[in-house]
Amino acid sequence: MEIHEPPPETPMEIEAESTAPLSKTDETLLVNFANDFAAQAARLDDLAKQLITLCIAVPSVYAAVLKLVAGSKAVMPRMDLTCFAMVAWLLALGLSLASLLPERHEIDPDSLTEIRNYFSESARRKYLFLCCACIFSFLGITLAIFSIF
Repeated sequence: MEIHEPPPETPMEIEAESTAPLSKTDETLLVNFANDFAAQAARLDDLAKQLITLCIAVPSVYAAVLKLVAGSKAVMPRMDLTCFAMVAWLLALGLSLASLLPERHEIDPDSLTEIRNYFSESARRKYLFLCCACIFSFLGITLAIFSIF
């Protein structure tokens, strides 16, 4: 009895349809998209710098106004809220500074996927820190307002 093996399969050839080069508009859109994608972290850095300014200026102005309005003999009715407001502003300042600190990444410069992931992860990390910083900053402002009334 003879066993017949099926004939080996011939590799399938795929022919590319005729393609045209990208139009000038499509090229411009692709370049602008890549630039915008890469610039996300820089825009978040600008936001962090503004938030740092806010986290330093608002408590300073708040303390100065309290000193001018209350005087040296006055006692604030809700000192605990003022302390919590200062702690919230301090946390917001720390998170804003943390978002600016560089993070070490090992990537293959020839891998587009790793480069894209680097930009995405960097922006995501900064975004998370800055969202928390904004929440603490708003919480500090809210507590400062409630401490007055």
